[in-house]
Amino acid sequence: LAGMADNMEVERAGAGQDMTSFKYVYIPCDPSKPMEELSMQVNKETVVGCLMESLRGHFSAAAQLGTQKQKDALKQQMLEHLKKAGKDAVEPTPEMMSMMADSQTVDIVPLIPAVPAAGYVSVNLYVDDRGTAKELPVNGRATGLVAATGGQTQVLGDAFVARAYDNEAEDMVRIDFGVEEATPDAAWVKEAWRVKEIVDAKRDGGAAAEVVEDTVPDGYPFAPPFDPPMPPEQRLAAVEEIKKKGNELFKEGKLDLAVVKYDKAIRYLEAFPSVEGEGAQATKLACHLNSGMCHLKAERHKQCVKSCDKALAVDGNSVKGLFRKGCAHRALGEYEKAIEALEKAAGLDASDASIKAELTKADKQLKKFRYGW
Repeated sequence: LAGMADNMEVERAGAGQDMTSFKYVYIPCDPSKPMEELSMQVNKETVVGCLMESLRGHFSAAAQLGTQKQKDALKQQMLEHLKKAGKDAVEPTPEMMSMMADSQTVDIVPLIPAVPAAGYVSVNLYVDDRGTAKELPVNGRATGLVAATGGQTQVLGDAFVARAYDNEAEDMVRIDFGVEEATPDAAWVKEAWRVKEIVDAKRDGGAAAEVVEDTVPDGYPFAPPFDPPMPPEQRLAAVEEIKKKGNELFKEGKLDLAVVKYDKAIRYLEAFPSVEGEGAQATKLACHLNSGMCHLKAERHKQCVKSCDKALAVDGNSVKGLFRKGCAHRALGEYEKAIEALEKAAGLDASDASIKAELTKADKQLKKFRYGW
């Protein structure tokens, strides 16, 4: 993100002039068409809604709601939106449906939200809000970009990427986003993950762990390439190499860097389209378990629980996952949760002495906490 602040100051300096311009990127749904860098001129009055107004026309011209099936899909989408908003799902009248079918709205997918952790500099993806109803095809590159930043939205139809500074207390400033930045190894993609960890930790009521920079080369970009997409078999091979590097770092006692590699391996597995199959699931499980072990050794017990929960989402009967989760809960003084996890682990492997020992400790500590003995 070097130079972004300087760029922002230049834009601010020109805010008093009649017009300023900014760059943004067009990602066509058709993979045979190249991504394009576009520019737009705005003034103080149009800077906020400029993209929404311009792109509404693009999406409307690109595809219309024509068939009855598509109109029915739009009606269902409207009812679902009302339900999520907590409003009564009243059946739309024919007049309402006709008006909605003729209208066009733009949906915004935040890749970096305009929050303090990001310095109020956001990166957003603009997409057709009627993509599902119009039965638009998946935009693999745009979906890959979303996945590279930790998102899970499947993008339908054409997409546009733009950057802005917006802290709501000052005038919005549009900042250039160039086509060379639409890559999985761009600095802002890594920044998106840093911001995501901080926002997620705040939502969960804790402090985010210090983000460790990946300083150990492994021959692969931060996230899997999406233009063109990296084939699943190549991604799986890359994952094994990245995980191997993580294991080497673990043996060297470089726990933070090992976690970075395990996280990267999982990122390669889960990026759209996710790599499926027993081999992929086994590798994902191993990476989450290994991250849990790193956090446990480093006494980052909350992060250990989080990693173990992800491992148990892959395999609910993972003895290692249950054991490490139980150890972390005990260290946090959450004795009942520790006993619950350890009892399940003991039930799956009654011969493991370490599980029995940990369960005994948790039981004694719970009694002391409750009864003082």
